Amino acid sequence: MKRVSKRKVYWGRLLVLILPVFLVLGFIGFGVYKLVSYPTEEILQVKKPEHITQETFDQLKEKTLENYEYKPIFLHLDQYSQDILEFLLKDEDRLSFVEAYPQKDNYSNGPGTLSETLDTIPKLLQWDLRWGYIPYGENDIYLTGCAPTCLSMVFSYLLQDSSLTPDVLASYSSQQGFYVNGAGTDWQFLTDAAQHYGVQVERAQVSLQDMKARLENHQILVCSMLPGDFTQVGHFILVTGMEDGEFTVIDPNSIKHTNQTWDADTLLSQMQAVWSYSV
Repeated sequence: MKRVSKRKVYWGRLLVLILPVFLVLGFIGFGVYKLVSYPTEEILQVKKPEHITQETFDQLKEKTLENYEYKPIFLHLDQYSQDILEFLLKDEDRLSFVEAYPQKDNYSNGPGTLSETLDTIPKLLQWDLRWGYIPYGENDIYLTGCAPTCLSMVFSYLLQDSSLTPDVLASYSSQQGFYVNGAGTDWQFLTDAAQHYGVQVERAQVSLQDMKARLENHQILVCSMLPGDFTQVGHFILVTGMEDGEFTVIDPNSIKHTNQTWDADTLLSQMQAVWSYSV
């Protein structure tokens, strides 16, 4: 009778146990390779649409290679305007809003009421899907609606009225002829709308002393900003208080600006005019 080597038997059993492990690791490695390499190859093959500038295309390609959350937009650039892509490149927080651009017609009706609590001033963005793609002036609220969005925050809080949404204030502004093509919202809107809705409004001074006194008196300030940290052309923001000698603001166009305090000299140097609101 032939004797079988125990060593061969053990190696055979070991091979049976190890082989499936190597196969599994191989499949995992191939999957990881496909996950990493295939999207990169797909992105590099995208051709620039004619209506998109080369600079915008190159910047978006770089963004997409760094962050695949940009991929749904980059792979369908023909469905996006030059304006909306430039809007995205200025702030990555706008990504989900911009991604919905091809379906913007589905967002043509306002929400009716705000869902935010009115125990504090609601922090609203003009590029919110609830109203951002509703027309205002020569574009949509996301691009031109900083003034209506600011007054929506002020009026809804002071009057405790959740129906005063940015699209409602934008509609009032349009009906009264306060939007001027090429210039934006006329300053008269800031006083006329307050009188219309029953809110007290005064022109304030662009000075630390006057603004601080008004804030201590629980007034809310709407400020017209010059080109600088907040805008390249013109913009409206809220100044809501002071912390450790610095202003707290709500910028309807930037989450980052809202989530920081601002040195008084920096803010005042970029401020063109101020209105204070109260009830």
